[in-house]
Amino acid sequence: MLTSRLNKKYIGQTLGLIALGVLSLCGVSLFNKETFLPILFVWLGFTLLFSAFYLASIKRIIVVADGLETQNLLLPFWKRFYRFAEFDYAQSDYRKTGEVLRLIKNGERLLSIASNLYLNFEEIKRAIAVKDKSGFFVRDNAEVVSEYNKVRLYGITGFGLFFVLIGVAVALSDVIDGRPLRLGSIIIGVSAILLFGSLLFIYLFSYKEIKVWRGQVEVKRLLWPFKVRYYDVSDFDGSYDVLEKSNGQLGSRDEESIWLVKNHRLAVSVTEPMYRNYEELKTAFQPVLSLGRLEFMGFQSLKYHLGKKINWR
Repeated sequence: MLTSRLNKKYIGQTLGLIALGVLSLCGVSLFNKETFLPILFVWLGFTLLFSAFYLASIKRIIVVADGLETQNLLLPFWKRFYRFAEFDYAQSDYRKTGEVLRLIKNGERLLSIASNLYLNFEEIKRAIAVKDKSGFFVRDNAEVVSEYNKVRLYGITGFGLFFVLIGVAVALSDVIDGRPLRLGSIIIGVSAILLFGSLLFIYLFSYKEIKVWRGQVEVKRLLWPFKVRYYDVSDFDGSYDVLEKSNGQLGSRDEESIWLVKNHRLAVSVTEPMYRNYEELKTAFQPVLSLGRLEFMGFQSLKYHLGKKINWR
């Protein structure tokens, strides 16, 4: 039996970055005498919230002869046992922060083990008896349909709607308190509604339902399912494996994507956190010519989503 040893120093540093990230969002309001206490409570609340989400994503791992058990770090009673025979294959990915070992079943990444989180990562990797991807094959005539990561989708949607409702409450605060309307409250409230409403719309607009079958690709958006785009695999110039890097604030992590390019412009993007069966979609696009790998900060990708030509090779 092998038990994982957590890298407490790295976890502590990440929690510190989360606290600093929330503090930067609070701005100078924290140092204003009148708003100090309310903003302090907001800072503590959101720091605890984001820290809880981060800690809930970390698992203690116990490897035995025929499988492994995971135990949630934040909720230790939440355990799950996997047999090695359940997994289709294991795949390693190398990033700036270290190596990530992913265990795949039916195109879904059931478990990701990062070297920066575990001091004995190499021992865990050797103890996991799952074949690598080179021995895995899929049926060419199998239809692959995207499956949304509903936890992320509903969570971020709820989070965005919460801030929109706060904007509504601020705009109508004078009416609620029985006072005459003030222009300042209306401006602040409407600005919050427009800001967070726009961000939520942009986020949801990026979700697409994707079907791949016998070289045919069908794409329609979550918010506008009436318009369907059809592609043949041969229509694409090629595909890029993309790594969108994060600065680590608020517990954010690097995100992996597949970009399908047509006429040197981004035609279809598939982002790993959005889809439960990302690996299955990635395998379905293997017939598309690989143009290499791109790495940049997340905000830099926006210009390519807006239509800028991709000339890297």
